[in-house]
Amino acid sequence: MSLTVSNYMKQYYKGNVFGATENGRYGQKSRNLLPADLRAVQRAVRDLGDYDYDTGEGGELMNKVQAFVSTYNNYIDSAKGLDDSEVSRHLSKMKKMTKEYALELEEIGIKIQSSGQLKVDKKALQDTSRYSVSQLFSKDADYGKMTEKQMKQTYRLFYRKNLNLPGPNERAKQSSAGQSSAGTAAALAQQPVVRFTGNHIDCLL
Repeated sequence: MSLTVSNYMKQYYKGNVFGATENGRYGQKSRNLLPADLRAVQRAVRDLGDYDYDTGEGGELMNKVQAFVSTYNNYIDSAKGLDDSEVSRHLSKMKKMTKEYALELEEIGIKIQSSGQLKVDKKALQDTSRYSVSQLFSKDADYGKMTEKQMKQTYRLFYRKNLNLPGPNERAKQSSAGQSSAGTAAALAQQPVVRFTGNHIDCLL
């Protein structure tokens, strides 16, 4: 049985239900909304990927697509509200990728606005074929897969920065520095041995 758009939104914002409605979002800070929006977009894309495009109910698909558009627009809002250059870079990448699929999106009744947000023509969406939607959102569709990937990357970036965790490059530098420090410590530890025996030994620190 098909759920309403608002019910799908509640599912996608599981654990963060304040992000599912306009009233719930009002007054919330962007840094609190962004992670909820990123997860909601991921769930919406996965849900569309799991839909049975051969025999599924048309109303169900229409509501899922509208809910996806709402989560996507929420993400645009919260990402723009953060003064964060890296989040902005990921946002620009997402918007650019979506523009590359502008024709396919318009074919199913979704237009890209100047703000980067999406707008649904419900009549056009209702009249579109399930095959056209599947070209964007089925499990094997590139747009759906790339959107989910982009949301995951931004989510990891956001939490790494907020928890002050090092990124991949920083971890590599730290590892290299740690190895260098260990090597220096081992060399210093061997100095007394060399002085008294004239031989090196392996030192595990």
